[in-house]
Amino acid sequence: MKEAVKSKLVKIYSKGQITIPVEFRRRLGINADTILQLVLKEGKIEVIPLQLVEERGALLREYSNEEIERFLEEDKIDAEMAAKVRRLLSRV
Repeated sequence: MKEAVKSKLVKIYSKGQITIPVEFRRRLGINADTILQLVLKEGKIEVIPLQLVEERGALLREYSNEEIERFLEEDKIDAEMAAKVRRLLSRV
């Protein structure tokens, strides 16, 4: 079943700050410790809560396959280097 689209209007404050509505934060598990990634995409801002994992005492970020593909495309690296990066990241 497809999730219903939710929409809210928010005001931008003088320093560019906005408040994410509480029901959105609860639904996405966003709290004061959450780091958000903002992506400018086709004239819209996409807000993505990041997943942090602790490994050997250090906090690391896990990247989705979609994010890795986007990074590789944005970096415009050659196919051989992109394949090497994919292999290395898949081992993590």
